[in-house]
Amino acid sequence: MFVRFVLYAPGARHVAVAGTFNQWDLNAAPLARAGTSGVWTTTLALPVGQHQYAFVVDGERWVADPAAPAIDDGFGRRNSMVAVTSRGAHTL
Repeated sequence: MFVRFVLYAPGARHVAVAGTFNQWDLNAAPLARAGTSGVWTTTLALPVGQHQYAFVVDGERWVADPAAPAIDDGFGRRNSMVAVTSRGAHTL
């Protein structure tokens, strides 16, 4: 199932999404700048299941998705959650 990730980060030089679906790899899923609006986006094919994720801004700042519910990751940060079913993706 395809899931679109979007983050408003106007001052960023690089944005990626890392999560349980890519073993938290900072380089596996970069977002592309959508014009000059400060919006970054990517679409990923994710397997069915519940996935935790966060955006990584400029390789060092981890940011929870403001459009999705977040949970404590146990290390002082918040991870966002998305559930992928055969019918589509849903925030939890």
